[in-house]
Amino acid sequence: MQRRNHRTDIRHLTNRTWAEIDLAAVTANLAAIRGVLDPRVSIMAVVKADGYGHGAVPVAQSALRAGATWLGVATVDEGLALRRARIAAPILVLGPSAADEIAEAVRRRLSLTVSSPEAVTLIARGARRRAAHVHLKVDTGMTRLGVAIGEVSKVARAIAAAGLRLEGVLTHLACADEPGSEMTRDQLTRFESILPGLRRRYPKLIVHAANSAAAVLLPRSHYGMVRIGLAMYGLSPGPAVSERVSLRPVMRLRSRIVRIVRAQPGTAVSYGATYRVLRPTTIATVACGYADGYPRLAGLNGEVILDGERVHIAGRVCMDYLMLDAGDRPVRPDGIVDLFGSRVTAEEVAEWAHTISYEVVCGVGPRVPRVYLETTRPPDVGIRMDPARRTSSRRRIAGRR
Repeated sequence: MQRRNHRTDIRHLTNRTWAEIDLAAVTANLAAIRGVLDPRVSIMAVVKADGYGHGAVPVAQSALRAGATWLGVATVDEGLALRRARIAAPILVLGPSAADEIAEAVRRRLSLTVSSPEAVTLIARGARRRAAHVHLKVDTGMTRLGVAIGEVSKVARAIAAAGLRLEGVLTHLACADEPGSEMTRDQLTRFESILPGLRRRYPKLIVHAANSAAAVLLPRSHYGMVRIGLAMYGLSPGPAVSERVSLRPVMRLRSRIVRIVRAQPGTAVSYGATYRVLRPTTIATVACGYADGYPRLAGLNGEVILDGERVHIAGRVCMDYLMLDAGDRPVRPDGIVDLFGSRVTAEEVAEWAHTISYEVVCGVGPRVPRVYLETTRPPDVGIRMDPARRTSSRRRIAGRR
């Protein structure tokens, strides 16, 4: 990702949509999570999917400065992109690796996940006699990736025989966001049944199971390290998490009004003419659509922030635009609209679109520039702060990804 430094006001940098990424909020959110952990527990910052759409490199750098000691990615390519950015911290590739990726991954000191017996042979061959560090993934009930409980001992012996270095063991929890989940208790019990044998052979083994929800709600799952994804970006995995820690949204999606028209009763708006004006009103066209990442379904009930007030979306969201029913409010040509952030949250947009906040932020499209904000004041740990009160010492706009 190329970045250009600008001192120009953001309004002069794009006539469409952009996403402001508050890196101080990353620091604040990790500090809030750290507050519920034992100091001996390490944090892996999960920056897969380009940092959940926020930009993997800037988020990773901020997370490491905030005390994270590991980074988690889904693919070898994602890990290599961090290495090309001169990030030297330990990186775990959480997903399977292809045969032709392994040599470079090992050369660049990426730790790889063994999630099947076949992966041991694949990694050993691909490593070409280099020291390959691996984490053994155990399927305790997610039924997605991982070695079955009954095969763990055999696969661990195969890892040793192949000359691979077993660095960690992990599992993934399916229902961690549900307090008191019997499923989670059963998964942890299965996981813990294989730990004594592994720890006897590998005393320094890194054990990790907790995602954001479990890190906040379930101390039993912390072991030696927790994997923080969604919460680091200021989004809550569920109401119980929100009650324990207060998180600051990292992304604010903003756009510009490109047309204003005064519409009379009966006027149709957008595709299908599903929205018709009932009274004289102002219809404002905003240069953001589903190609930018605003979900089409969210337009049915969605609201945005215009001049500090909530305004309803009028009609169907288009590929490149959406329309607002601004009523009798004065609307400025070239005015700025907040599509989601702190006043309207990504969780709300997800609810309107019948999806989850992960998909909302990951879906912000590649043509949307990311603008990285660096604040001059120390972050209020775990406390939401009105973006209007935040002062910025420098703004950087990322090249289109």
